[in-house]
Amino acid sequence: MRNVFLKKRARSLAHYHTLIVGFGLGLIILSVSRLLLFIWQFDRVTEAGNIDYLMVMGLRADVIQMGYLTLPLLLLAPLFLNRWGLGLWQKIQSIWLIAAITYIAFMEISTPAFIMQYDLRPNRLFIEYLEYPKEVFSMLWAGFKPWLFLSGVVVIGCLYGLTKIAKRLNKPAPVDNNHIVSSLIVWPLLVILVFAGVRSTLAHRPANPAFFAVTSDALVNSLVISSAYSVEYAIYNMRHEASAASVYGSVPIDQILNTVKKQPHLVGKTFPSEKHPTVHFNPASRNYDKPKNIVVILEESLGATFVKDLGGIGVTPNLEQLRQEGWWFKQLYATGTRSVRGIEAVISSFLPTPARSTVKLSLSQRNFYTAADLLSRKGYFTEFIYGGETHFDNMGTFFIGNGFQSTLGQSDITNPQFVGSWGASDGDLFNTAHQRFEELEKTKQPFFSLVFTSSNHEPFEFPDNEIELYSKPKNTVENAVKYADFALGEFIKKAKRSEYWEDTIFLIVADHDTRVYGNELVPIN
Repeated sequence: MRNVFLKKRARSLAHYHTLIVGFGLGLIILSVSRLLLFIWQFDRVTEAGNIDYLMVMGLRADVIQMGYLTLPLLLLAPLFLNRWGLGLWQKIQSIWLIAAITYIAFMEISTPAFIMQYDLRPNRLFIEYLEYPKEVFSMLWAGFKPWLFLSGVVVIGCLYGLTKIAKRLNKPAPVDNNHIVSSLIVWPLLVILVFAGVRSTLAHRPANPAFFAVTSDALVNSLVISSAYSVEYAIYNMRHEASAASVYGSVPIDQILNTVKKQPHLVGKTFPSEKHPTVHFNPASRNYDKPKNIVVILEESLGATFVKDLGGIGVTPNLEQLRQEGWWFKQLYATGTRSVRGIEAVISSFLPTPARSTVKLSLSQRNFYTAADLLSRKGYFTEFIYGGETHFDNMGTFFIGNGFQSTLGQSDITNPQFVGSWGASDGDLFNTAHQRFEELEKTKQPFFSLVFTSSNHEPFEFPDNEIELYSKPKNTVENAVKYADFALGEFIKKAKRSEYWEDTIFLIVADHDTRVYGNELVPIN
């Protein structure tokens, strides 16, 4: 009786053999990868929780991931479970096996390099960077060659091995009516099982990555799920960002305005505009014969980590020298860890949201407030100067549509001495900026310029023999910051000897600190 039962069960599942093997193989790959990542991050994982429990939670997340990959194909099965469609069904399953498992393996082999850079599994940023293949591939080639080669080897190995497995599994399945009927009978049960695995809970809402956030360490939480799951959920969120405001509470607009107007620095002010109810007038404490030029130097990743006076390692002597000659803000905090967040904060006074940066949102590409828009209406010439491609992160489109009358990028820098993965070096950028400011000074029109540097960016490429290295090897973040500071210092020296110096206010600010690492869920420090 037992043998008869097993034969009937095998006959019922015969037409799903490749799907079942792929499902199981995916679970094995994801579990082994997670175990290796746990071993690599052993101290943080054991501090955050019990490894056995985290592995079980990870397996649960993997069932969801493999269910996502399996369910669409499984739902189509009845269309092929007939005498004429079985051959095509086997081929479709073979293609699915090769594509799905290669995808899973590629995402996992890409994970360690991403973690080393961002202290998290691949996420939304992984997708956003795919929009800029030239810059990203240059960065990977310069800083992550071993991982590129390893990823290539894994992908090729997967394609070869899975093709062999698929051929072995792609044997002619029984085509008699009994087998087909058995497969159709068991189909609803398989669908229910896979659907239950995807949902993973009987609660009102199905499981999602937040369901697996079981520790206070963001990295460990990301390790519990798979990289494919993390990226897919990021894509899902990006497609539903119109509802991002729903995460906030609701307060009547009158209550908000009353709260704002009661702030100490606004007490006694008048608010003359009904259309813009927080607009008020601040009289200048000092008047000038003509408006001052304004230059904002947005320094890539130049955070307190590197500034001695702010508790850092002290590789910014030129910047710290300037604090003796100007205002020095010691309690200024970044609004995020990406350049677009720094841009929207510095140029538009805009706080970050759970959705995409405003620099990329379609409705912010025109008629969105920026300092450049305000100053252009006051007679200023406004310009953005960058050492790389201005299309990156949609900066060029955002700036031109919102008050910047000109944007200059890598192609506008004449004969740069050094070009890295992200464009011309800071030295070349500042030389171009200096030349522009001298030209603009002669026009007698006040100007506003946003100068955005890039040398302090992975893979940390900068000219040889410009600085005494802080550490070896050369291409480290500390050395890149020291070079960025050197380039800034050389620019200030030239600016001080120029005609525009006395007429210009310079604001030097980081877009954000270097990457945020650590086991705190919200790393305030």
